[in-house]
Amino acid sequence: MSAILILLASIMSLGSGIALRTVWAGPDSIVKSVEIDHTAPAVLIDGKTLTAYPGRQTITAIDDQGDPEAGVVLVYGRSTDVIAWVTPARFTAVRHNQETGELYAVPRLGAESTLPSPLGSDLWLEQYRETDAVRTSLTADSGITVAVFADGERAAPKSIQISWPLDNISPLSGVLVALGIVAMAIGFVLLGLALTDVRRRRGPRRKITLAPKRRAPRRGPYGSRRGSTGSARSRRMTRSVVTMPLLGVLLAGGCVAPEAGQNSEGPAGGTPTGQSSDLAGPSEGASGDTDSATGAYPAVTQAQFERIMGRVANQVSLADQSLDAQLLTERFIEPSLSHRSSQYRLRSWDGELGQLVGIPAEPIRLLVPQQTSSWPRTVMAVIQEGPELNAPTIAVVLRQETPRENYQLSYSTLLAPDVILPPMPPADVGSPRLARDSKLVSLSPEETVSIYGDVLRRGPDSRGWLDFDTLTDDLYALVGPDGRDLRRESLGSELELSADILPTDYPVVALSTADNGALVFGTLEETEVVRPLEDGAAINATPSVRALTDLPSSTEGFVARYEMQIVWYVPPIGSDERARVVGYGYLLVDASELEPIED
Repeated sequence: MSAILILLASIMSLGSGIALRTVWAGPDSIVKSVEIDHTAPAVLIDGKTLTAYPGRQTITAIDDQGDPEAGVVLVYGRSTDVIAWVTPARFTAVRHNQETGELYAVPRLGAESTLPSPLGSDLWLEQYRETDAVRTSLTADSGITVAVFADGERAAPKSIQISWPLDNISPLSGVLVALGIVAMAIGFVLLGLALTDVRRRRGPRRKITLAPKRRAPRRGPYGSRRGSTGSARSRRMTRSVVTMPLLGVLLAGGCVAPEAGQNSEGPAGGTPTGQSSDLAGPSEGASGDTDSATGAYPAVTQAQFERIMGRVANQVSLADQSLDAQLLTERFIEPSLSHRSSQYRLRSWDGELGQLVGIPAEPIRLLVPQQTSSWPRTVMAVIQEGPELNAPTIAVVLRQETPRENYQLSYSTLLAPDVILPPMPPADVGSPRLARDSKLVSLSPEETVSIYGDVLRRGPDSRGWLDFDTLTDDLYALVGPDGRDLRRESLGSELELSADILPTDYPVVALSTADNGALVFGTLEETEVVRPLEDGAAINATPSVRALTDLPSSTEGFVARYEMQIVWYVPPIGSDERARVVGYGYLLVDASELEPIED
């Protein structure tokens, strides 16, 4: 009897625990909506609103304007970046009222009533676009802002919904399920003991022997046979005892308790309206809401830069195929723009001329974003031209002038073979950019460029001869005094060669290394003049000079202009190391005929 009671109690405990997880459970998410009456081109949801409740956020933006051409664009990024891109246009901010728990809209005034298309901006960590509605899930922190647009010109969608997962599983549910399982186990044990005891009391079975017929037993007062009632009742009792636990097992086995936390995601990951994604938003970034300024942070994330570099590489590939320098202007600035444009001119004249350094998108071996919260911004990376370990390696520098402009390639320089770069700060920390006249390194970035130019001009007689390691410097061997002497000898005694090397006006980029040194990117210009020593003598133009001047020869001579993109490592103050060249590019960028010398 006790086994039956315990089994009944286990069934009730299991049933109650399962019911608390299913039919008696509350809502599995917190859902807040806001309808906006506005004409602003953007709606911004700041990090404080997104993190009003714990858990992943699912944002749904619905276009209910009835315009078949209107779409819904949803992007998210660091709050500082999103605000900088939207400013100075007016927008609507969605806020959370902590007292009422409801969302409300706050209009923000601005000088602009429209925005450019938000699609394709390098600032966004992710972007989505659909015709009628966009729904996406992310794990945003307080430094992330979500922005919703139509196309920048029309008013942004007016219906915004945010939901957060809710843990609707009662702690008592697990306790009841556990107690039910334990009680059922105890009940089965007691039931087994009871059945064993019943068999023992019935004793051993005797051997059946033939016996003489006996007279039928007397009937009782009511016609029943004496001695048969107890046996039938025992058989019925045994069937009931076995049936009840089996029923409990079937009931409990049909409902499997979900694992703890299984419903904690709420609606995230379900089938959304429009477009769905299940993204883990970046945890790095600045803290604060859409109205507050934040501290410095890495200019880009790893995933963000991979996407940017892919866009740059695709644009370069298109321009290289058609040798169209105009296509470069979208993603190139000086000095790389003039370098590559001049090589297009040479290639157009003769396909064997010119040097086109490949601009691969991957694999990215090193990423060093500038640590900043303002503009312009700089990012340096080291990329190989292929997956092989010995493939050529290129150092690139990208620059973003303003929030609404995309990153453009400023420097693209081949690194020396087997070069060992200094340790750099992690990509999720970023590196401070040094000013041109910074005194935090042994040579300021500006001094590095100018003094090295003097070393190339004068060699050991230069004032900065001891500041640079020239023993393993291939560029010094090519362009320095010894290299110029070899070129003079190759021209013969009938021609005169003179050269001068000076810094250019292009920006100098210097990023701090982990050892308090700096990687410095700069440009030097070499002007080489070749003229005949005898009056009336003609100089034959080289194929490259002829391609740029359309002149096969000249009696006046030619002037050729070369540019050198150089990467130096400058050691920290107090180091015994010397500054050294770790990569360079030396290219002919222009040529012309000399003007006649007036008597």
